[in-house]
Amino acid sequence: MNDIMTALMNQAFLKYKIRIILSSEAGSYTPSVTHTESRTIIINTNWHDKKQIPLQMAHEMGHIINGDKATRPVYFSAMQTDYPMELEANRTAIKLLLPFYLRDKETESVNSQEFMDAFSVPTHLENVVIKEISGMMKE
Repeated sequence: MNDIMTALMNQAFLKYKIRIILSSEAGSYTPSVTHTESRTIIINTNWHDKKQIPLQMAHEMGHIINGDKATRPVYFSAMQTDYPMELEANRTAIKLLLPFYLRDKETESVNSQEFMDAFSVPTHLENVVIKEISGMMKE
């Protein structure tokens, strides 16, 4: 998982000019946060579900990559489905994480549930995962 976090941080900084701060100071249920205006993300490395930390980082990157504008910090919530901005940040996160899952995989061994388990992706995003895997497999 550390190699994924390192690769995401490098991509965030080098490609998108996003500042990432890793912090273990917050409680285990305090979500990661993005300040879109300053292009800064704070990742809670103390999060209770360690497998989900790369998803949180990719999700928060998604807000900035997608050009989301918020007047206040935006906290991670993969459970929010009623806000288009959150759904699109989740879609971008899945797109950012898929290359890590797909590398060294044969087409017939690709499995959406396995991907979701690897990054603790909430089940309500299963259709998004299936669609994005399908799209990447066609490329």
